[in-house]
Amino acid sequence: MVSLDIALQSKFYANSPDKVLGPLSFRVSPGEFVALVGPSGTGKTTLLNMIAALETSAPGEIKFNGAPLTDKPDCKIGYIFQQPRLMPWLTVAENLRLVKPVANESEIEAILIKVGLGGKSALYPKHLSGGMQRRVSIARAFLTEPDLLLLDEPFVSLDAPNADNLRSLLSELWVEQKSTVIFVTHDLNEAIQLADRILFLSAAPGTVILDTPVDIARPRLPDDNRLQRWKSDLLSDYAGLLEGVLSAPVLKSVSRR
Repeated sequence: MVSLDIALQSKFYANSPDKVLGPLSFRVSPGEFVALVGPSGTGKTTLLNMIAALETSAPGEIKFNGAPLTDKPDCKIGYIFQQPRLMPWLTVAENLRLVKPVANESEIEAILIKVGLGGKSALYPKHLSGGMQRRVSIARAFLTEPDLLLLDEPFVSLDAPNADNLRSLLSELWVEQKSTVIFVTHDLNEAIQLADRILFLSAAPGTVILDTPVDIARPRLPDDNRLQRWKSDLLSDYAGLLEGVLSAPVLKSVSRR
């Protein structure tokens, strides 16, 4: 597990005067599952890419266990994207070995069994449904037992039953491995079901306008009335929150009962 400290100034895209993100500052504790919720264009994916060192960071600091990102700390990062991003010319097993070349057949089969794809290691992506491809992407991320797991709307565009099944799978694997998680979503129901804590971002440029724990005991099922009551109370207190507007003064770590 790893802690993550974010303290960034404003992020600009090249050759553009417009800010896309920040300033923003927050901390994710080891093993914590944090969801980022906000309108489109608030820089959520940009933030994940900066944490994963896939994109140049904004001025400021990103620290893993107190070590700056620029020092390349020994931290295994898993990333589940909006699309599965499987190589079509590789089998399922070969796609998994892209992140762990030394993984043997029994290790590959073990993670595939966990995601409900036992016996599918020799198949190519074209032989898998969209939901099955997402399961492969989840298996790929967890195969390395990541210290930090980044997820960018991984269940978007899936039908409701598939999405519900994959959320349950993600939650089970997280409980088992206890990776630190940052999960980007537009779906507040999804965030409430999965996260320990939700950070709500403003309209662009994205900054944290509300940081609130989800104080609902696990397990949490999609049809759990507690989730809907929590959501209703939150949106009643903070009209416009999902549009990136906080009408009340900014509050830190607001506890909802």
